[in-house]
Amino acid sequence: SSSERAAGQALYAADLIPADAVVAGMARSPHAHARVKRIDTRAALDVPGVLGVLTADDFEGVRLGHQKADEPVLSTVARYVGDGVAAVAAIDPVSLARGIEALEVEYELLPHASTMDEALAMECAVHRSCADNICERYTTDRGDWDAAASRVCVWAEGVFETEAVPHAYLEPRSCLVRVRDGRLELVTGSHAPSILAEAYRRILRQWGAELEVVTPAIGGSFGAKWEHPSHLVCLAFAHRLGRDVAMVISRRDDMIAGSTRLAMRIKMRIGATSGGELVAKETSVWADNGAYSRHGPAVTRAASIRLDNLYRYGAIKARARLIYTNRMPSECFRGFGSPQACFAQEQLLDEIARRLKIDPFELRRRNAVDSGDTTIHGWKISSCGFNDCLDSIAAGIARHRRGKTPAAGQRYRSGYGIAAIMHCISNRGYDKRFDRAFVTLTADSDGKICIASGEVELGCGTVDVLTKMVASELALDKSRLRVMLGDTAEAPHGLGSFASRTAFVIGHAALDACARFAEACRLRAVELGLAIDTPLEQILDQARRAGRLEKLRVTGVYEPGAVDVPDDSGYGNISAAYTFGAHGCCVRVDTLTGKVKVEQYWAAHDAGHIINPTGAVGQVTGGVIQGIGFALTEAVSFDDSGTVLNPGYLDDRVATFPDSVPIDVWFAPTFEEAGPGGAKTIGEPPIIPVAACIANAVYDAIGKRIRQLPMNSERVWRALQDQNTGLSRMKGDTYD
Repeated sequence: SSSERAAGQALYAADLIPADAVVAGMARSPHAHARVKRIDTRAALDVPGVLGVLTADDFEGVRLGHQKADEPVLSTVARYVGDGVAAVAAIDPVSLARGIEALEVEYELLPHASTMDEALAMECAVHRSCADNICERYTTDRGDWDAAASRVCVWAEGVFETEAVPHAYLEPRSCLVRVRDGRLELVTGSHAPSILAEAYRRILRQWGAELEVVTPAIGGSFGAKWEHPSHLVCLAFAHRLGRDVAMVISRRDDMIAGSTRLAMRIKMRIGATSGGELVAKETSVWADNGAYSRHGPAVTRAASIRLDNLYRYGAIKARARLIYTNRMPSECFRGFGSPQACFAQEQLLDEIARRLKIDPFELRRRNAVDSGDTTIHGWKISSCGFNDCLDSIAAGIARHRRGKTPAAGQRYRSGYGIAAIMHCISNRGYDKRFDRAFVTLTADSDGKICIASGEVELGCGTVDVLTKMVASELALDKSRLRVMLGDTAEAPHGLGSFASRTAFVIGHAALDACARFAEACRLRAVELGLAIDTPLEQILDQARRAGRLEKLRVTGVYEPGAVDVPDDSGYGNISAAYTFGAHGCCVRVDTLTGKVKVEQYWAAHDAGHIINPTGAVGQVTGGVIQGIGFALTEAVSFDDSGTVLNPGYLDDRVATFPDSVPIDVWFAPTFEEAGPGGAKTIGEPPIIPVAACIANAVYDAIGKRIRQLPMNSERVWRALQDQNTGLSRMKGDTYD
C-alpha cells in the first residue's frame, strides 16, 4: 500500500534475495552494430566462483516481443551499445565481474544507424528480415478529404520533434528466481505477471520446467517493465544449477540497456474554416523504434491517430513509419504516444486560434466531441466533462492574470498557455482474445478477507482503491482486509496494468466479487441459524468461531461490453468510456539565457466519480512534474558511435522536488454510468498535455514557436536569436 511505501516497509525484488543466491550478469556489446564471430567461455569458466556461462546458442529460436517477436535473449548480432551477448552466473558479485571480464568476444563491426535519418539511408539492415529498416507502416484515411480541404481558410502546419527519454523509475530492473518444489518462481516487478507466465511457460516447457510469477512491490515503471532478457537468463541458470538466482541491474546498465520513450518526428497540418471549424488534419509520424520493437508498433499507431478523437475533424489522413535504429529499444511510456502527438496538435490549434483571433478556449469548445458523439475513429463518447475542464482552467488563468502582465522589453517575460487531451480506459485492441479482469475474495481462517487479483500495484493506488471499494461495499472495517496482487499461483489471471485500466476494470470485478461474496455469506448465515439480514461482519465472526469459513471463496469478473477490436486502420470503439482534460500554465522566460521556468500550473480532469481523492490529486501532480521534465530538460544523448553519453541522473535531468511548481488540481463533476461507482481513471492522462501547454505559454511570452523537445535554455535562446533549432528533413519527409 502507499503507506507501506512511504514508511519504507515495502519489499522490492532486490530486498527478497537470500544471501546464498547465485548472482547473474550480462556481457554487453560495446558496439552499436556488430556480428558476434566468436565467444570463448573457457577462461570465464575457470574463474573461481563462476558457476556457468550462457550464450545465444542456449536460447536458439527464442524471441521476446509481445507484439512483434524480434528480440533475442542473447544476441549473435549486437544491435545497440549494451545489447547482451552472453551471461555469467557466480557465487558472488566479485566473481561475477571477473567472469564477465574473462569472456573473450570477437566482433565483426557492421555499419550502424544512430538516428532515424541514418537508418533510412543505410544499406545495411538492423534486422535481416527488414531490408529498409522500416519495421511497421500505418496508413489511415477517414472522411472526404477533398471536400474537407476545399473548406479550409487557414492551414497551420509544422514539424515537431521529441527526444528519447528514460522512464526514470526509482528501482532499477531486478529479478530473483527461486527454486521451489521442482518449479521455478520468478520474482520481479512487471505490469503483467500473468502474461509473463504465459509467454515464459511456453519456453520452459521445452526445458521440462514449471513456472509461477510473483510480483513484489514495484519501485516505478511508467510503462517500462514487461518482458526482459534478464528474466530468461535467470530462469535458465536456476533451472540448470538448481539454485536461487538473482540479477540486479546497475543504474548505468539500466540506462544504456533499458528502454526509452519513442523519439518521434511529427509533421502535421490542421485546416480550419474562417469561423474556426476544424475540418481537416494530416499527420506523418516517424518513430524511433530502437533495436527491438517491444510496444513500438502500438505506440506509433496511437501517436498517429489517437488524439484525432478529441475534435470533430471532417477528414483525416495519417501516415506512420516505425524505424529500426541501432539505439536501445524503445517502450511504451505513460501516455502511450499521446504526449508526442499532443505537443504537435495543441500548438497548431493555438496558432489557428491566434490567426483567426478566436479565444483558444472557445476554439476548443466549438470543435470538441461531446456526450453521445461517435468520433472519426469510432470512439463512442458517454460522459464528457471536457467543457467543465476548460472552464476551470480559464477561471484559474483569469485570476492569475490580474495585474501580472509585465511591461514589454523586460528581461523576464511571462506567458500563458493551454492544452487539452482525451484518453481511453483500457484498449480492447491490446489483446485480441479479451479484455477481462478477475478479483477473488477469500475468507481466511482468522476471519479476514483476502482480496486477490492478477493485476499489480504500480504506485497508482490500486491497493488503496480495492480496499476502499470492498470495505464500502461489504460494510467491513479496512483492518479486516488484505490485498494480494500479481501472484500467478494464488491470484486469478490478470491482463496487466496498462492504458489506465486498473481502477476501472478491477473496480468492476471487485464489485461483482462483493455481490457474490455477500450472497455466499447470506447462505452461510442460514446454515448457522442466523437471520438473513445479519451484518456480514457478524456472520464472518460467527462462522469463524464455528469453524465454518472453509470454501468461502468467490471470484468476480468484468469484461467491458460494446467495445471493438479495432480494424487494421485503427477504427473501432476500443474503450467502455473515455477521459478528458485541460491544462494551463504560466511561464517566465529569461530572454538573456533562454531559461524557462513554470511559475503556476492548472490541471483539470474528467475522471468520473473520484474514488480516492488524495490518490487522484497525487497522480495528477506526479504526471505534471514528470511532464515538465519531458518538456524542459530530459533527453538521452547519443554520440555518433551510438553510445549513451548520459547514463545517470546527474546528466539526464529528470524533474525532481526542486523542479516542482504550484499546481491547482480540479476534477469535473461527471458520473460515468459504465464505470464502477461512476468512476473513470486518472493514471496516464496528466502527463499528456504538459509539453504542449508549456510550449504555448513560451510562445505567448516570446512570440517564438519551439517545436523540438526538450525546450532547454539553448533551444529557447536560439529561437530568440532567430537561429535554426536543429530540425532537419528526413528521407520521405512528405505527407504522402
